[in-house]
Amino acid sequence: MGMKREEKPQVVDLNERRKALQAKEAAAKAAQAKAARQAKTGGSMLGGRKHAGLIVVVIALVLMAIYVLPRFL
Repeated sequence: MGMKREEKPQVVDLNERRKALQAKEAAAKAAQAKAARQAKTGGSMLGGRKHAGLIVVVIALVLMAIYVLPRFL
């Protein structure tokens, strides 16, 4: 029968593996911190601004005053 072909040994760079592992851990930690921040703020759909709801209400009232109020005058 034939002889088995020798496979070349693979070279593993431990520094690259360590850096990749650290990057993966940092990404997981950042994602966890972001989730904690969103849970703390209530995950508002208006964003992180405190007065975002008030701003939206004021804009809605101004638009109503511009378009609806003249119809009654």
